[in-house]
Amino acid sequence: MGIQRIESLVFGADSVADATRYFDDWGLEATSHDDTGTVFTLPENQTIVIRQADDGSLPAAPDGANTLRETIWGVDTQENLDAIRVELSKDRDVTTDNDGTLHSRDDAGFAIGFRVWNRTPAGVNAPLINMNDQNTRLDLPVDYDRRARPLRIGHVVFHVTADNWKEISAFYQNRLKFRLSERAEDTGDFMRCEGSQDHHNLFLAYRMNKAAFNHIAFEVKDFDEIMLGGDHMKKQGWEPATKPGRHIMGSNMFWYFHTPCGGRTEYFADMDRLTEDWKPPVWEKNPGYAMWVME
Repeated sequence: MGIQRIESLVFGADSVADATRYFDDWGLEATSHDDTGTVFTLPENQTIVIRQADDGSLPAAPDGANTLRETIWGVDTQENLDAIRVELSKDRDVTTDNDGTLHSRDDAGFAIGFRVWNRTPAGVNAPLINMNDQNTRLDLPVDYDRRARPLRIGHVVFHVTADNWKEISAFYQNRLKFRLSERAEDTGDFMRCEGSQDHHNLFLAYRMNKAAFNHIAFEVKDFDEIMLGGDHMKKQGWEPATKPGRHIMGSNMFWYFHTPCGGRTEYFADMDRLTEDWKPPVWEKNPGYAMWVME
């Protein structure tokens, strides 16, 4: 179906002002703002949209109003966007905006959208590191005074119900051509969209046995930016949801914070990238949340 990435995430917020301050502190750039909401645009031209929670134009969410209200996926071509409309119209309502964005719902009841993507490459170089005799950072001290500036939105995570989690996962894999990256039978499925090499762009977890938003994740350059970003968030008064660590499934380093508009946000770096040769592991028992977590 040609889905490449998350294109936009639309939040309903009890306080647009608080949510705007949160994402500004997170390191995003506001590209429009008025009394009704704020739009943040990332270097890769993805957007975070903040609207009033009681805005009647927002789709309802299974877990209330102050939460993520819609996930919009970016599709590579108009032809593939049309194919998604035809496919989903077989058994559910699909509407189309004036700008061509499709709107529907997945099998868990979450609002999903699709539009032709409009990526702007961030144009950043990989971090330079020195290790033993492999030295790439020569005559160049590290920048100790930088802010975390997320490059892109990497993934979204939802809780789903335990009785039909595999059916919900199958909707994404069979109908939208997401690819299974890793499964824990006692937890859920990590999936990547067709045009992505990320270990996951979507994780469906059923342990909470309810339909609810969990978190979204923003890629930063390296572990330094995770720590610098998290330290800045703490100084601005925001509450960490975890301590820094490195996950086992996906391998990415992380730090999560609670948002004022529902769920959490995650700084992440150095996630596994997968090719067509990858064989998804299936764990009977979850191998663990993290290989290490700071105390």
